Amino acid sequence: MESKLSIKEYSRQVLALTSANMKARYRKTIAGFLWVILNPIIMYSVQSFVFKKILKLEVPDYSLFLLCGLLPWIFITMNIEMITPILEGSRELLKSFSLKPSVLVLSQVIDNFINFLVAFTVILLPFWFLSDLSLTGIFFIPIILLSLVIGVFSMCFILSVMQLFFRDIRFIVSFVTSVLFFLTPIFYPIEFIPTEYRIFVELNPIYSFIEPFRFAIYDFSMDILLQKILKSIFFSMLFSISAFMIWKRKRGEFYVKL
Repeated sequence: MESKLSIKEYSRQVLALTSANMKARYRKTIAGFLWVILNPIIMYSVQSFVFKKILKLEVPDYSLFLLCGLLPWIFITMNIEMITPILEGSRELLKSFSLKPSVLVLSQVIDNFINFLVAFTVILLPFWFLSDLSLTGIFFIPIILLSLVIGVFSMCFILSVMQLFFRDIRFIVSFVTSVLFFLTPIFYPIEFIPTEYRIFVELNPIYSFIEPFRFAIYDFSMDILLQKILKSIFFSMLFSISAFMIWKRKRGEFYVKL
């Protein structure tokens, strides 16, 4: 059974597990950390070429536009698909070391966030010199990132706990994320979607975490950016409260199902 932890001890466990995850991932690899960074960069480069040069989407400064949507999308969906089965596959670790399930989930989110942040920065740097980026918009990036991490952690925690009770969730999640890739304005603007269908996009929480990046980096507008950040924070808080309530309700059955 889990025991109560102080904030200091909880943080220590998260950092230790994050470090262990990163070491395990890069052990016995030649390029190590570079592979994780290169993957989103290569995906970004290929999709930028296909949509801009082959499909010829008429979007100004398309490479920057795609960056603001694709990399956050990769970060979100990678976490969801990777973490949904994580508790189910870590029975011995959770039972033997009395580890809190949230520690396991959060450490994996932080691991993936570090990779995302490095890749995002590497791709964004050239645009700093080649495009007219707004310094004010960049100033809001830390708030956007914090909302993103909290929202993703909460979503992943909900899914990983529910996976123990409904074993089909991981397959449903994989299918839904594949479909949402085309239904979410990642590689095309929301203006391409007929007006009567945009309400469904606006209600998509994943898109709500992506939107602030676009208005902070690509198409800066203070009023709209603040609205999008508040919307992102709303979904983060909604998922956080939902995660807390689900854990409170399922905690008694958790270790039995485990």
